Amino acid sequence: MENWWKTFFDADYIRIWGWADKPAETAQQAEGIWKLLALHEGCRILDAPCGYGRLSLPIARRGAIVCGVDQSEELLAQAEKNRGDLPLDRLCYVRHDLRQTLPNGRFDAAFNVFSSIGYGSETDDLAIFKTLYLAVRPGGRVLIDTMHRDAGVARFSRDLKPAHRLADETLVVEEPTFDPISGRVQTTWYWFGPNGQGQKSASLRLYTITELIHLLQSSGLKFISAHHGCSEEPFKAEGPEMGGRVGILTERV
Repeated sequence: MENWWKTFFDADYIRIWGWADKPAETAQQAEGIWKLLALHEGCRILDAPCGYGRLSLPIARRGAIVCGVDQSEELLAQAEKNRGDLPLDRLCYVRHDLRQTLPNGRFDAAFNVFSSIGYGSETDDLAIFKTLYLAVRPGGRVLIDTMHRDAGVARFSRDLKPAHRLADETLVVEEPTFDPISGRVQTTWYWFGPNGQGQKSASLRLYTITELIHLLQSSGLKFISAHHGCSEEPFKAEGPEMGGRVGILTERV
């Protein structure tokens, strides 16, 4: 399933995983990112990868100058459609492979949200973190939000097959398998509903939080704190979800 991500993020992805029906959650994440990264009006922010601009847009509307970067042409096209009346000097989108250094840098802060690592090799992820490190100025903060291995294993131990319905009654079912040797989840989503049916497969490396912090430090970033996703709430590995998603806040020194 090598390079599966090159074709995964298309119109079907937007329809099945889009957040059109979750505006409150998006607003909450944008608020958390704003506070964790100590953002302010006029600061320069990198959203990498940005997808279809789900978080780039509300953060730019708050007054930040945002550059969203993604490798998917289709997601970037949707992001442009969603920009509304925000001018290019407030919100721009660039197609780029984050394993390669960005040509422009010195952002005040950067964020990588919604499990956008672990697609390829550990070397690939280290390259992505190095790109984020080089993109921000000294003292600039970088936030990584992702699922971690402990939370994933807790879910697999309950032998669950996640399923949910979209607003149009489309049923989405996931069938994941976990390889504890490679630390990878091989998963396939199936959907069926009034707007058609289909399936998509992915392969994701789930890192422990310890491994993530080690990779971030290897790229040059200094660990500051761990949070419950994109919130100021401190991360606690408790409950049946082992704390759920983790947000790792770092800084370029």
